[in-house]
Amino acid sequence: MLLTKSDTCFQDPSTKNWWVKSGITNIGYFPAPLFKNLDSAYIIGWGGRTKVDISHSSPAMGSGHFPDKISNHACYFRSMLIQDSSRNDFAPKIDQTVSFTDNSKCYGVDYYGDQGGDFGSVVQFGGPGGDCEN
Repeated sequence: MLLTKSDTCFQDPSTKNWWVKSGITNIGYFPAPLFKNLDSAYIIGWGGRTKVDISHSSPAMGSGHFPDKISNHACYFRSMLIQDSSRNDFAPKIDQTVSFTDNSKCYGVDYYGDQGGDFGSVVQFGGPGGDCEN
């Protein structure tokens, strides 16, 4: 699912359920009784994973390019927003983020902050894969 600026994930203050909303339509939710630790979050993550048998080379992620700010080269999320306890939406600031990859030889991730326009805040990730063990 590609989230746009009109899509949000928020917690209902009375039921404590987490909702996914597109425009004015609620499209899904995570019921509070199923989770004991969903009343708030202090870490939020965006990214991707690959999977391969141990005897094979790691696959490419996305189109096989490392992040380079070119939208058709690597996977990306755009218009990412966080909602604070007062229900105000904001894009994460660069100094509020930490990028992580378990093998920078094969995959990369970069957060570019708020790019303005239709893209808003952008994180880009991907890479060629290959022999990631050495």
